[in-house]
Amino acid sequence: MRQEEIWDVEVAQAYDTPGRGMFAPEVLGPTVDRLVELANGGRALEFAIGTGRVAIPLAERGVPVTGIELSRPMIDQLRTKVDEATIPVIVGDMTSATAPGTYSLVYLVYNTISNLLTQAEQVACFRNARATWRPAAGS
Repeated sequence: MRQEEIWDVEVAQAYDTPGRGMFAPEVLGPTVDRLVELANGGRALEFAIGTGRVAIPLAERGVPVTGIELSRPMIDQLRTKVDEATIPVIVGDMTSATAPGTYSLVYLVYNTISNLLTQAEQVACFRNARATWRPAAGS
């Protein structure tokens, strides 16, 4: 089964579980706090941004966030919360899709890397992250 088939409309609509699991404040809060520190005043790029679980609170904390996402249904769910101007998203695979510019933070969270099933895909993902990453001024 391809990733696009796994992350379909049904999954996207049921994905968000506010207040529970990886959406619980005690999980999400420290994650966002740490990402704000790591961005160090610069822009952030999230691979597999999904429905915006991390990107939205990160953007609310003042970090400009762009995402890369393979699943159009997940992007559609994100768009019910924020518009393209708030969090731009590039449709594509995190191993090869590129976002314009450079970012002081390129990240993926939780178990996202396990969506890449081969070592070659995982290496390609890290190479892709490195291609757009530049340390923030003063880092």
